[in-house]
Parts: sequence; C-alpha cells; structure tokens
Amino acid sequence: MIRLSGPLLIGAALVLALVACGDSGTDDSTPEPSVCVEGVAAPGPSPIRRMTRFEYNNTVRDLLGDSTEPARDFPIEEEAHGFANNANDLVVTPALAEKYMLAAEGVASRAAADPGALTGCMAGANAASTDDCMRSFFATFGKRAYRRPMTTEEVEGLVDLFHQGEAIGMTRTSSANEKFRGGVTLALESMLESADFLYRVELSENASPVDAAGTVVPLDSWEMASRLSYFLWASMPDEELFTAAESGELATKEQVATQARRMLNDPRARDAVAMFHQQWLDYDRIGNVGKDATMFPEWSSAIGDLMKEEMRGFIDHVVFDGEGDLRTLLTAPYTYASEDLAKFYGVSGGGKNGALERVDFDPKKHAGILSMGAILGYYAHSDQTSPVLRGKLVREVFLCDTLDPPPAMFQAPMPDPTTTGRERAKQHAAGGCANCHKLMDPIGFGFENFDALGRWRDEENGAPIDVSGSIIESDVDGNFNGVRDLTSRLARSKDVQACYAKMWFRFAYGRMESEEDACSMEQVTNTFNQSGGNVKELLVALTQTDAFMYRHPGTTKAGQK
Repeated sequence: MIRLSGPLLIGAALVLALVACGDSGTDDSTPEPSVCVEGVAAPGPSPIRRMTRFEYNNTVRDLLGDSTEPARDFPIEEEAHGFANNANDLVVTPALAEKYMLAAEGVASRAAADPGALTGCMAGANAASTDDCMRSFFATFGKRAYRRPMTTEEVEGLVDLFHQGEAIGMTRTSSANEKFRGGVTLALESMLESADFLYRVELSENASPVDAAGTVVPLDSWEMASRLSYFLWASMPDEELFTAAESGELATKEQVATQARRMLNDPRARDAVAMFHQQWLDYDRIGNVGKDATMFPEWSSAIGDLMKEEMRGFIDHVVFDGEGDLRTLLTAPYTYASEDLAKFYGVSGGGKNGALERVDFDPKKHAGILSMGAILGYYAHSDQTSPVLRGKLVREVFLCDTLDPPPAMFQAPMPDPTTTGRERAKQHAAGGCANCHKLMDPIGFGFENFDALGRWRDEENGAPIDVSGSIIESDVDGNFNGVRDLTSRLARSKDVQACYAKMWFRFAYGRMESEEDACSMEQVTNTFNQSGGNVKELLVALTQTDAFMYRHPGTTKAGQK
C-alpha cells in the first residue's frame, strides 16, 4: 500500500493576466522600467512536484538500470497551460496509486534478481554482519533514491523491512539466497512507493532566510541538485551533482550555472529539450491524425511517425549541434528526415533505413518548424487545409495570445470543396466571430501553399494560391507573402521570444507564472534576447532566477502532519 500523506500539493499559483482576444501587443519602443528591486528576492510558489511518467521512467533507468519504461502503464497526465508537468494537477488517484505499487513490485523484483551484486552484501552471512552491510547499502542507495541523505530512523526502518521480506521469502525448501532476495525486494518496493522517491520535497529546515522578514530561504544543495537534474534531464542527479551537493557546492548562482552548462552537454538534456518542444507544439499527435482516404490515399500513420522523428531530429540538431537559436528553429530551409519522408515531400535526400539526414528545401518555400509536416498536417482538417487552425497556432503558441472559443451555438457552414481555403475562411469570419478571425485567418493564409498533409502545392482546385497575409496587434505588424516572409517576421519578434521564454518558464518550474515572478521573467527574457535567442543560454538563465534559487519556507515534511 502506498502512503502519500503530508503536503502533496501546495496551493495553485496566481495566474498573470494573459492577453485577451483582440487586445494583443503594442508597438511601444520605449523600454519598460525594470520591475526588479535590488536586494529583494521574490521566488514565487514552490509546489511539491510529483514525477511525471517521463521522469519516472528516466529515474528508474538511472537509479537501477531498468529500461522497461514501467510508467507507460500509468494514467496519462492531463495537460495544463500547455504542459503535462504542472505540479498542481499531478494528483495521485487510486488508479495511479495501484500502478505505482505494481511498478514498484516489477522494478524491485528485476533489480533484486542478483541481490548480492546489487547490495554488495552476502547471503547466508551471520545476522549482525548482514545487518551492518544492509545498513551501509540502504544509506548509500537511499541517498540516490530519495536524492538526499538518509536519517538513522529511515535506515533502521528499511533494515526491519528487509527482515520482514526475508521471512516472506523463506520457505522450507528455499535457499539462503532466496531468503536474502525476498528481503531486498520488499525494502526496494517500499522505497519506490515512498513519497520521498515519487515527489521532489523541498522543505529542509536548516536554511537561513535571505530577507529580514524570514519569508524567503535558499534551497539546500540536495534540493538544488534535484531542481537542476529534473529540469535539464527529467531524471535524478548524477554522481557529480551528488558530490557537489555533499560538498555544499550548489549554493551560488555561479556554481549552479557551471553545473547547468555541464549538464547541457549530456545526452539526457536532449531528451528533456525534446519533451518540451513535443508538448509545446503538440507535434507528436500527428501520428494519430486521420486523413480522407479518397483525397489522400498516400497518407498513413507511418508517415505521421516519420514526421514526428523529423521534428525531433531537426530541433535536436539546431539546439545542440547547429546554430542553437530560436531564429533558426523558425527560418531554417532544411530539415532532418528519412529517405521515405523526403520522397513523400517530393524532394531528394534523406537517410536510408529510417535514419535522419539533412534534407535541403527550396529556401523560398520552406522555413523551419512551421513548414514541417508534423505541424501542418496536424493543424489541418482531414480533407482540406485550415487557415484558422494554423493562424490560431501562431497567435496562441508563438505569440502567447488567448483567443476566445467560438460561440456555444455556432454552426460552421458546410465548406464548398470547389473553392480555395481563403474563400472558405471568409464564410465564417463574419459577425460576432470577426474579432478573433481577423487575428488568426490573415496569418493562416500564409500557409496555404502547404496542403493538408504538409506538402507544397502551387494551385488549389485549378486556381493559383494567394498566400498574402498580415499580422496585427503584435510587435511585427504588417503584410507578408507566404510562410517564408511570415517566419522572418516572427523570428525578429520580441513578443515571440518572450512567449518562448514564458513557455520554458512554465515547463521548467512546473507551474504558471505568478505576480511574484515578474522580476524572474524579466531577467530570463532579457538574457534570452541578449544571447541572440540562444536556447541553451535561455535554459541556463532559468537556473539563475529567484524562482529557481529560492523558495518560501515550509513547516511540514512529506509523510508528516
């Protein structure tokens, strides 16, 4: 039975007022005065965070070498504010508690298949010797599993569980090794079901306040090690982070930044960056999209899967091996794709046998992630394109606008299949819907050279395609012609850079931004702009804020009332 008592969630974060439909940006070039006050730390909320399925799989892999991905069987997290790791929504339901128990049993059983190799202890030794050896193992292993030093009481409790497991594993015919294995298995199960393993608990009691009122305290080094590792790797700390925590070398911003830069050179950072973009853009959904079989007989879920791999491969290259900046993500006239996908797009190149290799497009036609099939195919209908969906994507995901939903009684007119996408859009962009559609549709028209599968076309129903459009109520207002012109505008937009930084803030901290985070947001956005939009510099900047370095003090620990 899993026991998750104590403060599992800390109140909901206050939400900043997001831009309402029809009231987007301004074109005021006068610099805003800084909201940061020297000497005042404002960390914002620090909710206790439960592992996501992604983090759970990564953690048991790094803790015990278990690559079976047991969390695939867990209930899927609901997305909140664009991401599936919002702390206040990661509650433990009865169904999830049962899955935790089953996963712990499986992981522990596999880990204890050779209990001597795991623990360094010997089955059949005298009781006192075995107990001393197991105490040493639990103290060392527990420090990694709980991501902090173990207390004497915790170690002794695990030794007691070990003995209970020995009794369960002992039968009249069982060997000493089976008895030993039973004890190790039960103790591991308990640890893997503990709130100290499943949650990142930041309630250490020894921190000295950094403000006169005692309302803000620094994280201790162990808490900081976990903040860094679960942000940049979506997994537990490695030995170097643990060593730094043990030595108290994660106390200053400089020490934290040094570790962050080291960690960004580790392959695990690529997985975390990929997960952010996957959730931010929803591009993984393309594999489940259905298309009209009569109009698009060449479409299949296999093509959708290749598009997902393309998107991940392209982003991975740009961020870690290429130019590294948001501008390139938005404007690059190339991708990384397999030979089969390149043929689907009607271009040459691509990797053999599903491998990803660079594929160059016509630079007048393609431009970065917004011209890739995973985006264009998902933000379209089964039988036609959708300037509305594609324009809405830009406004909400790249400009961080909030658009009102259609009226409750709204009925979209049946489209005329002989018309163009531009003509069809005019049929519903009238009356009470006009205020929102004037923000979306003129942007979406720029994508009309791409069909419902994301392939280039010059005509629709025998008519030349008009890809002229416009952006209003942003910092890059004006007319454009086609996706290349559109993405060039977006790439120089400070609004887009600020939106991208805000999305990373939410993903990194597992919550919405609050009023108290204004200074942290300003610092992150300014650093991102000054770096020329470098993504890795943005991630380092996110580790340097009050919101990352400090927290408000707590009064309880997980498992206590």
